[in-house]
Amino acid sequence: MKIILIGFMGSGKTTVANVLAKKLNLEVIEMDNLILKKSDRKSISEIFSLDGEEHFRDLETIVVKEISGLNNVIISTSGGIITKERNLKHLKNGTIFFLKTSFEIIEKRLQADDMRPLFKNKTKARELFDLRQKIYGKWAHQIILTDEKSIDEVVNNLMEHL
Repeated sequence: MKIILIGFMGSGKTTVANVLAKKLNLEVIEMDNLILKKSDRKSISEIFSLDGEEHFRDLETIVVKEISGLNNVIISTSGGIITKERNLKHLKNGTIFFLKTSFEIIEKRLQADDMRPLFKNKTKARELFDLRQKIYGKWAHQIILTDEKSIDEVVNNLMEHL
């Protein structure tokens, strides 16, 4: 079993992955952590500011290739994984769940978070959000709506589709 969580930053991928992993006794693969280890940087923000987004996306591709053969895992992807089709081709051997969250909810969740380089400018973040929604939906096997739901409700909803 391979479960892949996609969605915009702040959609709850990491939190859902950790709760789901406990229920299913699976390992969580947190892509941002693996990317960070490959970068020799202290944070994702530092990668973006010192090396640029394209370098981050290149590291993302390296990581996704490395983990593509793993089984019995839940993969929490970076929010922009879908921007490079090459990345999703490496993940199509799992079940992809899109955690669909409204921009307003994401904005509330991230209001005190200054570690998201692509969310610093709210207007640009909204444009990015709008652009990515259709792409997430295109690649997902299932769409899980998260607005106004607790983590347990989201996890239970996701489990119904396994």
